[in-house]
Amino acid sequence: MDYTNLNTTKVATDFYKLQQDYKALKDRFDTIVDQYQTNKNQINHINEKLTVSLENMSDAFVAIDNDWKYTFVNQKACQMFEKQPEDLIGKNAWVIFPEAVGKPFHKVYYKAMRTKKEIIFEDYFVPWHRWFENRVIPSKEGIVVFFQDITERKLAEQKSKDLNAKLETRNRELYESIIQIQKINTELIHAKEKAEEGDRLKSAFLANMSHEIRTPMNGILGFTALLKEPKLSGDEQREYIRVIEKSGDRMLNIINDIVSVSKIESGQVSLSYKETSIKDQIESIYIIFKNEAVQKNIQLKINNSIAENENLIRTDQEKVRIILSHLLSNALKFTASGSIEIGCFKNLNTITFYVKDSGIGINPSKKDVIFERFIQEDDSLNRSYEGAGLGLYISKSYVDLLGGKIWAENNSDSGAAFYFKIPIIKPHEIDKEFQTPLPQIPYVTQQLKILVAEDDSISLKFISKILKIFGENLLIARNGFEAVNLCKNNPDIDIVLMDIQMPVMNGYEAIKKIREFNQDVIIITQSAFVFTDEAEKAIEVGGNGYVSKPIDKKQLIDHINEQIMTSRVKSLAKSLS
Repeated sequence: MDYTNLNTTKVATDFYKLQQDYKALKDRFDTIVDQYQTNKNQINHINEKLTVSLENMSDAFVAIDNDWKYTFVNQKACQMFEKQPEDLIGKNAWVIFPEAVGKPFHKVYYKAMRTKKEIIFEDYFVPWHRWFENRVIPSKEGIVVFFQDITERKLAEQKSKDLNAKLETRNRELYESIIQIQKINTELIHAKEKAEEGDRLKSAFLANMSHEIRTPMNGILGFTALLKEPKLSGDEQREYIRVIEKSGDRMLNIINDIVSVSKIESGQVSLSYKETSIKDQIESIYIIFKNEAVQKNIQLKINNSIAENENLIRTDQEKVRIILSHLLSNALKFTASGSIEIGCFKNLNTITFYVKDSGIGINPSKKDVIFERFIQEDDSLNRSYEGAGLGLYISKSYVDLLGGKIWAENNSDSGAAFYFKIPIIKPHEIDKEFQTPLPQIPYVTQQLKILVAEDDSISLKFISKILKIFGENLLIARNGFEAVNLCKNNPDIDIVLMDIQMPVMNGYEAIKKIREFNQDVIIITQSAFVFTDEAEKAIEVGGNGYVSKPIDKKQLIDHINEQIMTSRVKSLAKSLS
């Protein structure tokens, strides 16, 4: 090529332009490389975060590609499959789990892969004995699967299916309870007929008491008769049972109040001081009355200003609970709307509890006498509120026994406020050693040989049905003499449930006889007596525990379990000593 006529200036210009273009392309390339690296780092970071999230999630998670090979499994999935990640990643799912071919998992996975639509299904996972909700989500790369544990929900569904059977059992238990209440009601009416008529207040009280007993009894007997009608729906049965339960509770409360007054009048109320949590007392009463307040559209509030380090005191926990229950029950009775506040605060050496309401308030003419026996805010026949008029008298009597004071005030705007204060007694440190409850043995695991000494056929039938939960090995004695002989002939008896009042030989005498030849058998006394300290007397003659009639099923079972555990702990300690 002839370069003689070459224009050097143009060449230089073109060369310079090429250099500039090259530099621009190089810069562009470097920018792309940098951006690529940045994007790659971001993707890696996102992948790392996603991996961590998937690993830490409570559900099992797997990803499967279009060739049915695992591309990701989290730790929960590895635990579920009982395999390591390296046993799954890159392996064909149906080669690893050939037993799943043809099963719901296999069919649903194929359907999701084929239709590219999300599928949710439930299945039972045998190795874990658990139910799972499985969510299969398809994508271009394959499918991802989430496994959520729904065992509790499935169990709840099963429980709902058992409702009819439980209702039938509850009907039988309620019928037996009604028989007991009828017997108590007959005794109370007989006692009322024997009582001498007193002044106007006492006459009004007796008339009101009859009303308070007959009203719930009418509900019990009336709705029991309705339960016998054929073709009742499940909802109707449940409604009738609720009415019977509510009437029974109301009647039992009346009876308990009468018993409390009788003990107070005869000077037979004893105090049992123990470490008590003020916070627990307030909160437990709140929980008991919360539903009733909600039903009346009343706001129930707690205001506890006691510091945590001053929360524990020594007092009679049960007496304080009863006082608060009566005051809160009164507040709910006389409050149609608005709010009720239950709370407490500390003075120098006392704790003051209070219940404030936005109800009708206190009639000034009754303010000084409402804590007296038989006195009510309204004792006329056209009064608007139910009740026997004993709650405030019982409350004052218990406060007096605790060395405290109770009083009432009208609020400045509306409603009333009831206060009571009791002395602060600090708990002793040594008591804390005995506050730890014994671990309970589940009663379903205990097969016990039990002797029931009971002369009343209805009570015996009711108790026998309760005790079936401990097995069928049940012995029956109709009097104390039979109970002693059965214990002699059956030294392997675990528990004796001994009635106090029986013909031939009473329960106390029978316990003394049994203790002459058997020191180890557990003896639990049970009685409908309410005027003496039966529990202490039963322990004195050799009993281990005491339950009062009417017998509560749960309390009896819990008491038996507690006595069995105590006995076993003592036996273990004796063998180690």
